[in-house]
Amino acid sequence: MSTTDNAKFEELCVGFVLSSITKEEEKEFKSLLKDATQEQEQLYQDMQSIASEMALLAYNQKPSENVKEQLLEMAWASVHARGGSNVHYLSRYRIAAAAAVLFLISSFGLFFFNQNLESDLENQKELVAQKETTIRILETEVEQKSELLAILEARDVDLVLMDGQDVNPNGFGKVVWDKDNGQALLQVANMPAVPTAKEYQLWILINGQPLSAGVFAVNNPERDNFFKIQQLNQSADQGAFAITLEPEGGSPQPTGAMYMMGAM
Repeated sequence: MSTTDNAKFEELCVGFVLSSITKEEEKEFKSLLKDATQEQEQLYQDMQSIASEMALLAYNQKPSENVKEQLLEMAWASVHARGGSNVHYLSRYRIAAAAAVLFLISSFGLFFFNQNLESDLENQKELVAQKETTIRILETEVEQKSELLAILEARDVDLVLMDGQDVNPNGFGKVVWDKDNGQALLQVANMPAVPTAKEYQLWILINGQPLSAGVFAVNNPERDNFFKIQQLNQSADQGAFAITLEPEGGSPQPTGAMYMMGAM
């Protein structure tokens, strides 16, 4: 049998013993086995013996190339050792060989188990982080709505509706203002997300003079955004509210484009 045929025999022999070849390959191996040399027949028998001693492994996955090479190497070593060693030596050798393969396969199994476990842990961490983010968003919404209700329960509440201006014609909003307690709540919708190093600034215009009522940033334009206005201690009955885009931190006077405006 040629070197090529011998290599083919070895390849199919390992696959046959480990039950990892196709029906066509199994048929080809049985054909080669009929014409096999005495040494090849011995290789097949010793490989079966080693595999039998490995039966407790309950190997239920496709063997890797490393496992195949180890089994082939052990079987050839057993064949070559037969010429000068007794049966007891061969038995001990096979047990040692089976133990080595057991360690190898167990190592691979533990490696993949560890990889899967780490992947599962990462997925769980991401899921927990997403849940925590959702909880924080819901808590913020509940807090904002509670503040709105608290302002609406005041005896004297003003409602100022705001319309979008030229740079933001689809925008709209409202200011709910509790003058007695100096608090207000701003709600805006259809406002673009703020650019880098910019913030929106709310102004109250009294007698033509703009007074800052705080800065805020819109991060999600698709949602209604609520902002509590602290310390709006004004008592004007006439005037307006306006929103402009200013440098981060706000400006002493309006400098940017006006996005919304609403008269009292």
